[in-house]
Amino acid sequence: MSFQWPQLLVALALLPLLVAFYVLAQRRRRAYALRFANFALLNAVVTGSPGWRRHLPPLLYLLSLAALLVALARPTAVLAVPRDESSVVLAIDVSGSMSADDLRPSRLVAAAEAASAFVDRLPEGTRVALVTFQSHATVQVPLTADRDTLHQALGRLQANGGTAIGDGLLAALDQLKQRPTDAAGRPTPAVVVLLSDGMPTAGIPPAEAAARAKQAGVKVHTVGIGQRGAAPVIGNNQTARLDEGTLRQIAAATDGQYFYAGESAELRDIYADLSSEIAWVEEKTEVTALLAGVGSVLMVAAGLLGLRWFQQFP
Repeated sequence: MSFQWPQLLVALALLPLLVAFYVLAQRRRRAYALRFANFALLNAVVTGSPGWRRHLPPLLYLLSLAALLVALARPTAVLAVPRDESSVVLAIDVSGSMSADDLRPSRLVAAAEAASAFVDRLPEGTRVALVTFQSHATVQVPLTADRDTLHQALGRLQANGGTAIGDGLLAALDQLKQRPTDAAGRPTPAVVVLLSDGMPTAGIPPAEAAARAKQAGVKVHTVGIGQRGAAPVIGNNQTARLDEGTLRQIAAATDGQYFYAGESAELRDIYADLSSEIAWVEEKTEVTALLAGVGSVLMVAAGLLGLRWFQQFP
């Protein structure tokens, strides 16, 4: 936490003085009470001791004063706030190799479930599109803030055909051309999250599509799914090996990041991290009003407790 007017924090030096004054006042009160000579009468009049309750209202007043004094220095804190009008395109491989079961129950089902949880973590104003690719690319859901439509589309995915990673990335970039602009006319923040086992067999070269993404200023985060070194067999005795090299190249060419998911739990964690990075941004925010509000609430609570227990303000 930092302060715009830090010099005002010197006022906090008043707090130890107030504590010392309160302790001194309590000692004088006890000394005065001991002058009461008739202890029998004192015991008859005083039926109970307020105990710790006597000190609670002054403590709340002290805390409220501390909060208000800190608020005067105009504190600022770094908080995570939603990115304004951000757009995300999920590009998911639905080729035949995604039916491999080295992730349970299959690569595709694990990918769809993790993507669904990822969508739920994004701020409400974030627009999301879903693009799938096999031998060709298909826009399943155009950019939208409708989460239900996205969940339904993710639940209908089926694995079949070849792997056109480049075509899938181009389709994702086409979706981002439709994203809104800010007040200065510049495109709002956007990113592509591409998930695949990384073995291109059709369409344009992935490197060419990555170059277009770089030219458009769009980061592409790639996620490799499948067991390293494993070669699960799918239909017609075909093997489904994970090719991380292509996915690393795409991420590096667009200043994105590559993530490896060898298990379903890792895949969910990756999407959770991506949701924080993509749609939230850390900004310095002034919290003066928050501290002033806390101080005011504590002061009111102290006054009410003093009136309730002792019929007076502390």
